[in-house]
Amino acid sequence: MSSLVAFAALRRNTCLNTELYFSGHAVVNTRMKARYRVGGYIDEMMGGVTQLETLKEVLKQAEEDWPSLLARLEKIRNIILAKDLCRSGMFVDITGDAAVLDKIQPAVDQFLGDLPGDANGNKLQDFYKQQHPWVAPIKKLMAELAPIEDEGFVVPTQVSYVGKSGIVYDEGESASGSGQVVSKFLGTGYLWDRVRVMGGAYGGFCTFSPYSGFFSYLSYRDPNLSKTLDVYDEAADAVIAAAEQLEKDPDALAQAIIGTIGDMDGALGPDQKGYTALQRWLVNESAEYRQNFRNQILDTKAEDFKAFGERLKNLKQPSIAVVSSKSAFEAAKGDGKEMNVKNIL
Repeated sequence: MSSLVAFAALRRNTCLNTELYFSGHAVVNTRMKARYRVGGYIDEMMGGVTQLETLKEVLKQAEEDWPSLLARLEKIRNIILAKDLCRSGMFVDITGDAAVLDKIQPAVDQFLGDLPGDANGNKLQDFYKQQHPWVAPIKKLMAELAPIEDEGFVVPTQVSYVGKSGIVYDEGESASGSGQVVSKFLGTGYLWDRVRVMGGAYGGFCTFSPYSGFFSYLSYRDPNLSKTLDVYDEAADAVIAAAEQLEKDPDALAQAIIGTIGDMDGALGPDQKGYTALQRWLVNESAEYRQNFRNQILDTKAEDFKAFGERLKNLKQPSIAVVSSKSAFEAAKGDGKEMNVKNIL
């Protein structure tokens, strides 16, 4: 058993190491999210740089102290399968047409009946209305283990994955759908031109979550580090300047809106439709919310670009995360861009 667990941990460790080399932009984005929101911290713990450190500990414990690791795993299993509560936290997600669902219903019923737990047992609280009990302790851990700071992660590579992030909308603040248009415009215009075309990176883009207010700039297989951070620092002014141009060019504004709607209305396969529906159910997203958000996108005006640009200019709690080589970090330090650099492999 210990060898199987060690093999699983080693395999996962290998996958994460591969992500550092080939998907470093995703790694740094996950790391940056962990500094701001509870959900981001959980993602980082389960699939980011932090999990790399955890897997090293698991591998060591599997080899040197298997009984203690086994006790940890059994505790996790017992919590998940606690008879009086586990069914309240379960859900089943199946995607298929009506004929398929009707055909498999008996098998689904049998599967559900065989699951452990008491269907009439205790119930979890309504997490749409009450704060999850994990939130408070995780926020404390975030302050200790994921502080707002500039970090660099050293790997043997000739390229960089450069990220910068911050908050443009505070928790509880409503984000307009126009922000999607601006971030799309920024990613396919300014960042594409400056980071990819002029900078030589394989990709330059940005992400924006209207739910969390989190915004990030990212580059992919980037030959630069300091210069790319400079490009990010100038992005807000570029958006504000674009607002003036779009005021005089309604056709360009219309194209930006159409591009954003096109991303939303892309064709989905059956599995994607099912997954999208599940995600909407989990976050309690209503059809009315989606329609209102869509209307805000369609109603985007040039002044919305200016307003979002001002938010970017006043990005709250900005921080940086970069995956790159030791020499690149040394050069960046010489340019005045000093980070907390860590060797993680």
